[in-house]
Amino acid sequence: MRSAVLFVLLAAGLVRQAQPQRPTRQIPARPTAPSIDPDVTSGITAAFGDTSALEHSSVAKFINSQAADSSIIQALKGDIELDAISTNDFKMIPGNLLTKLTDSEFEKITSDQIVAWVLRKNNQFDLEQLDVLSVRVEQAKFVEVLTKMKDAAEPAGDPDARPTIGLSADVQAFLVRKWVEANVNVTCDDMPASLEKVSFMPRGMTPANLKKLRENSEQNCEPVAEKVLEMGGGRKRYCMMSAEARVEACAFAREAAGDQKDTKDNLLKLPPFTDCLTAQDLEGASADLIIDLYDNDFFKDIDEMPPGGNPIIRTKLEGSDRMPQGADLITFFNNVTRVEKLGPAAVIIGDMIGDLSQLEVRAMKKMKQTISGSRVCNQGETEASQQGPSKEEKELDRKLLAAEISDPASVSAATLQSLAGSLSELQPDEIENLSEEAVVGAITELAGEGFTGADARALIDKYKSGAAVSGALSAAQLSALGSLAGKLPTADIDQMSDADVRSSISTFASAKSEMSPQQIKKITKKARNGNLLDQLASASDEIDSFFDAVPLKDLEDNGDGIAADVANGDYSKYSDLPMTDAQAALLFGKMEEGLSELDRDTVISMGNAVAGATPATLDKVSNDNFREVINALSDQADFDSKMYRKMAKRLKEIRDSSSAELSQTDLDTIPADVIPDMSTDDLGNVAAALCEGVAQKVASSERLFETQEIRQQKHATNALRCLGKETSGDLGESDVATMGNLICGAEDAVLDRVDASGARTALENLQNCPTKCLSEDRKTKIQELFETYTANADASSMDAEALSTIGLYAYVLSDDFISGIPNDVFSQAVSLADSVDVVAEEQLAVQDSGCGIDRTAMFNKIKEATTGSSGSRRRRQATVYTCTQVQNLGNAAVSLTTAELSAMTSAEFTNCLEFLGGLTGWSTAQLELMRDRVFSDIAAAGSLTTDQIFKLGKIATAFTTTHLSALDLSDIDAVYNIAQHSGYSAAQAEAAFTRYLGSTAVSAISSEHLVGLSNFLGGMTTAQIAQIDSTAFTDSVANIGNLTVFSTDQFTALKEKAVSASGATSSWSAATVTNVGTVAAGLTEAELTALTDAQVPAITPGAIALIPGSTLANGLSTAQLNLLSMEQAQAVTNDQYSALSTDQKAAVDLAQYGPDDVADAPPRSGVSAVHACVMLVFSAVLIRLL
Repeated sequence: MRSAVLFVLLAAGLVRQAQPQRPTRQIPARPTAPSIDPDVTSGITAAFGDTSALEHSSVAKFINSQAADSSIIQALKGDIELDAISTNDFKMIPGNLLTKLTDSEFEKITSDQIVAWVLRKNNQFDLEQLDVLSVRVEQAKFVEVLTKMKDAAEPAGDPDARPTIGLSADVQAFLVRKWVEANVNVTCDDMPASLEKVSFMPRGMTPANLKKLRENSEQNCEPVAEKVLEMGGGRKRYCMMSAEARVEACAFAREAAGDQKDTKDNLLKLPPFTDCLTAQDLEGASADLIIDLYDNDFFKDIDEMPPGGNPIIRTKLEGSDRMPQGADLITFFNNVTRVEKLGPAAVIIGDMIGDLSQLEVRAMKKMKQTISGSRVCNQGETEASQQGPSKEEKELDRKLLAAEISDPASVSAATLQSLAGSLSELQPDEIENLSEEAVVGAITELAGEGFTGADARALIDKYKSGAAVSGALSAAQLSALGSLAGKLPTADIDQMSDADVRSSISTFASAKSEMSPQQIKKITKKARNGNLLDQLASASDEIDSFFDAVPLKDLEDNGDGIAADVANGDYSKYSDLPMTDAQAALLFGKMEEGLSELDRDTVISMGNAVAGATPATLDKVSNDNFREVINALSDQADFDSKMYRKMAKRLKEIRDSSSAELSQTDLDTIPADVIPDMSTDDLGNVAAALCEGVAQKVASSERLFETQEIRQQKHATNALRCLGKETSGDLGESDVATMGNLICGAEDAVLDRVDASGARTALENLQNCPTKCLSEDRKTKIQELFETYTANADASSMDAEALSTIGLYAYVLSDDFISGIPNDVFSQAVSLADSVDVVAEEQLAVQDSGCGIDRTAMFNKIKEATTGSSGSRRRRQATVYTCTQVQNLGNAAVSLTTAELSAMTSAEFTNCLEFLGGLTGWSTAQLELMRDRVFSDIAAAGSLTTDQIFKLGKIATAFTTTHLSALDLSDIDAVYNIAQHSGYSAAQAEAAFTRYLGSTAVSAISSEHLVGLSNFLGGMTTAQIAQIDSTAFTDSVANIGNLTVFSTDQFTALKEKAVSASGATSSWSAATVTNVGTVAAGLTEAELTALTDAQVPAITPGAIALIPGSTLANGLSTAQLNLLSMEQAQAVTNDQYSALSTDQKAAVDLAQYGPDDVADAPPRSGVSAVHACVMLVFSAVLIRLL
């Protein structure tokens, strides 16, 4: 640990600071071009003018791979013309070869050949060559290429259809940019027709490309803006554009319309591009205009209302004399066409008429269809597509259910079928009372509702009874269950025949995301049939979808077979399989054996296995292929910091060797994952024309927040320098937009300089920052920024838009301010509570009691606003909440007081048990209160059924050892549902494991039960660990290696078990080291010292953090610590770091910060802020894996 005393000595020059030791390794030789047949070489000179193309290793390798009589070789020799090469052959030619053609030869290339080349996926990683090629393609041929791709992409006669393009988003953006640049001098009147040429590439309409149009004084006009809207086609093409591009398109149209932007005619041109509209825009519209828009289907054609927009629409409609009142309003909305016209705003109907039950059922169903139908985009394409049903929609579902189901026991299958889409709102007691016949008849509809947990299990039981399933389910019966199969009990899976499991693998695979790890383990075991490698080659996909659950040892045992499979360069058997990091390391190692060079096509053919590539792999990539190869690598897998840092270093070396400045093409071809690790000094010295582009590309990288905070700060400083505002100057909207997520790393003083025009964008960007503890100064700055945005308005004047703008940072506002915000505003903020990463924040609080993320006031206000309960302290009687009201609170339900939890009726508490048990963030008092209610309202611990135990979740952590010792733990799924939660003491874990074990021998515990026991394995003695069956252990060690609950002695015992099952640690492959996870924390000093250069980087960060400090210090040498990745180095804890020598600390610092930033690294006074944040993320990930 660097102490204050050490810094005084350093400053006085009395002690020399230890310099980080950089590993001294000889730079490996890069692959060079192989020799070419002289006959081909002589022919090439005529077509290329010289033989410089052959200096590229990928070109020479490609030529040598061609048959002597191939059309490509014939063309290169001059025996046939280039245009005689078939499109299928032409598309395989490397771009490096095509760019070297003489002009006369290049002109012979046909538009069909270019189309085939561009559409080949592998070539789309080669933007550098694509850029060079595009410059040489004459305009007329470029038009031919675009026209042919457009004709092939667009279904005839369906302007709303999604075009089938076959081009990556990057290539679409590149082609549209090239077209816009080529048409820079085209007039306003002619540009719309020019844009039609690229209308089939919606992902190419990026913010940057749209800004080029807006910044062109001739083209920043209504016809061009309207063409951009038209190019979005219907909502399906709109969905394909990025969120930022949709906002830009909307803003373009609004700007181009000038003073007329708020007229009815211009507003009606926008849908679905209403993304830039705000609640203030709606507030400024007259009631007559709102009704005119409603009459003309404006709302029907949009994807989502702006925050706070729905209450404004309701107020405008209610205040207009053009709208009926009272009973006439109910009649008005019983017309389904009028309901449909409201689109996503249909949620306001309930508030307008007072009670949804006054509507006819058909009107309610149309309202449901209208609200749900507004989410037309695919999952993840728009924010609306990622949201579940709103509070209003759930209320509508419940009204529909109440109207159609008076008695669950007598409801028919036909009625259930007619309520598809609303059935997920059935309460547990209603599901329990459904007839078996109705469930069987409506199983298809029920299966599509997304039931999870205990509700899904209850439906499965009813289906089995109704279908007279006395034993195992057949494949046909399982297929009928659909997504419900994700909650099929492990015991039921075990009962199925292996053949039926294999026949049902597609059904299981579709529900895999809902399964617990023990279910997945059981399915994988039963799906195995004979030789694993033969199964992978099977067309029936019997095991492929569950390959990531195949034990690593099974792959190791088949190592020779895998090597034989991939020896000829055919990796297709393995490339698309889902796989763990350990599996990828093993498979990639087999694929890489014997390869002297790694090129783009090889990387792409390896598929998911490239996740196993290491920094040493990059030495097999030649400089001339490097960019396209790392683009392919980063597109197919995520890597650790060492990999990205080496990619960045190589890019710098390549650029330095040519003495070339960073160009637009360079920027386009640098992978987004790599750019945050590039030298901030180099990126800060780019040409002025590029600096904003650099800042925006860094800011948009998903890996930005995985770099150290000092690096994020340097990137932010670069962006400010680019804007000419490094140390002073107000930051307006365009400045803050350029900075994007870089504002997260900016110093506090930067927030002071954000002016009123930029405040909203700054607050929205801050919401993208990772969850971490904030200093009081930072919280104050955010609060002041909010005050700037709202012009210091008081709480009573806040609207939903303002609240959504500060979002998750609402907790920085004072309690009094939050309390003063109107309830109808906060009632729309339930989604804020559901957006909170409760697990991450809980871990932060554990690591730092002074963290300062206190959402009590925010959650209390949501509770008050959502349920109508008073937050007054003078309220003497606790509000009695229904389960529905509690569920509507989402994560904010943890704000329920013990009095409020106690006041719930027995029936409502029982209905809500699984929901309450599924939340985290409860206090000990709340958990104990709910535990006691379980015993008083449901059953004593010893009388709880396994289905009831399944629902307990987090509540079980409050059970005493006596309670745990009395539970029926015979159902491994119920065990897992309570064991996966953190918070058990060693004594509790021991009691639970002992109860589970009963009279069973430890050696009889199966692998799926070892997985399902999760944190309860922390209750095993070291002697019991030694008794675990070796096969069961190796089958489950990847899951056990995600646990952190063991003592030092237990980790030692687990490691010894791994040794007995897999051999001495000296024989472990890097894949094995990764596979055992935290079990590696049991390695002794001698075993750590003996680890090889390949094994050290394979230790997981989780294992690093759990090794005793003295063991780590005495076990790993400085040279070994130099091998750590950033993720490993920052996992080193305070105690571990303090036990290290000066040289060892310097090695850890160098690994954590890298050579560019280590000199600027903050001192480690305990755990640095970055370290705490990263460990929080690691802890949260582990919890989710358990």
